[in-house]
Amino acid sequence: MSDVTVQSTLGAMQIGITVAVFLFGAITLQFNSYAQHFTEDRLAIRFLAGAVWILEFAHTICITAEAYRGTILFYGNLTGYTWSPFMGVAILMGGLITMVVQCFFCFRVWRALPFPVRYVGVLCGIASSLRGVGSVYLGSRVIRARTLEEYRKANGWLIRGLLGSGAAIDIIIAIVLLYFLWKKRQTSMSTATRILDHLVAYTIRTGLLTSVTSIIVLATFQSHPETFIWVGAYVVLAKLYTASLFSALNARRHLRDIVTEGTEALSSKALRKRFTQTELGGGPTITIQMNTTVNCDVDIENDLATRRKLKSEEDLHSSTDSFRDRRPLSNIGRQ
Repeated sequence: MSDVTVQSTLGAMQIGITVAVFLFGAITLQFNSYAQHFTEDRLAIRFLAGAVWILEFAHTICITAEAYRGTILFYGNLTGYTWSPFMGVAILMGGLITMVVQCFFCFRVWRALPFPVRYVGVLCGIASSLRGVGSVYLGSRVIRARTLEEYRKANGWLIRGLLGSGAAIDIIIAIVLLYFLWKKRQTSMSTATRILDHLVAYTIRTGLLTSVTSIIVLATFQSHPETFIWVGAYVVLAKLYTASLFSALNARRHLRDIVTEGTEALSSKALRKRFTQTELGGGPTITIQMNTTVNCDVDIENDLATRRKLKSEEDLHSSTDSFRDRRPLSNIGRQ
């Protein structure tokens, strides 16, 4: 009990809650970016993103309310402090967030990987769902607990099991995805290789971050269960899961840019190759010559010929009329 001090209890919890609130701000920016750039996503994905953000908002309210109780309402009364329903709801929300995010990644494993490796996603999804049920049970136990000591003794085994299983699920998903991406990379072109490299780096970052945090929570709970150091790390864990979800959704924009750049570079390379072949005589060249000539002189000559013809016809008609007029006079003279 010598480790139980204000610094190791309320102080550790306050630090963890402060970091969690900061991460909630970053998550909100990620959610806003997703809502702006991925309006054409399926309704299920958009609903999932909105539901997770709402759960995070409720989680943030609960942990800040608990921080207010511990630092203000129970100021100077550490022995009389016990968790309120706010912390119980926060644990419940954190368990739901973790379950939803892990099931999302398990679904990606199921869709991306070939048979029979894809069933790893199914098994991890079932394990994550059971873990979520256990987290809901722990949250309800916090709400009904009389003292923290009673809660730790009654549910210590379940806390250890949930934290250990969460880390194991994250590690398994990361290893399976890394193996699949590495196999694909060996038979891919340059643009696809760049995309796979980004996916590998992203998988390592997200899977490693959440699994290491889960191990830290488990280690601190195992070594110092009477303190709140593990609580401070646990309230951050849910934020990291949500950040990994929105990072996965928003990373598609960067991957699209890579594909676009690769397509433009390929088109430019093909165009330069075509011009080079034409200049060096390496390929057939088709030349189409188009000449436009305006024959003004011909038109003028045709017009003059037409006028001369008309004048000749007029002269002929005039001569005929004159002959007809002279003929009756000759006849009269004869008579």
